[in-house]
Amino acid sequence: MSQTARVLRQRHWTEDELQKAGFHWFAPRKRLIMAQLVKVPTNIDASIETLLAEQGDIICYDPGDGTRLDEIDDYDHWPVQSELFRKTYRPWDEPDWRPNPAQEFLMLHRCRPYFKWQGVWALRLPISIYVQSLESPEPVVVPRGRWLCIGTEGEPYHMNDESLRARYLVPAGV
Repeated sequence: MSQTARVLRQRHWTEDELQKAGFHWFAPRKRLIMAQLVKVPTNIDASIETLLAEQGDIICYDPGDGTRLDEIDDYDHWPVQSELFRKTYRPWDEPDWRPNPAQEFLMLHRCRPYFKWQGVWALRLPISIYVQSLESPEPVVVPRGRWLCIGTEGEPYHMNDESLRARYLVPAGV
């Protein structure tokens, strides 16, 4: 079997397939993220790979604890393809919301508030595997212990434990 055949890429998954593979469903936590449209293609250095944000994609920013940082790229951020963003994020809808300093700073940089309303299937990796996310120009080795996530369109991506627990409700016993 070639290495290319052993790379996990986007595909259609059934719920039964995901459960048999050991994945669990994680509902989203309602938490504010800031997002902006990508006007010029840009690379984003993530923890174990470089992601590509194409023109028309969306970059999501985590304003964290509300402390304003010096540069927009100092905030944790990631790209999402525009169609996928439309399907999985919604405009922030809390009527009494007042932006904190970090959110105000991001709004000055053309960001607007959203939240992810769709959940994800996830599995804590027992071994390292090759994964190619939609925004990754090439496969990367995702190490054992990280969470492998499968989104609503069958797209694989990964995150560390802290990020997963901040963004999703972890089922008991997982």
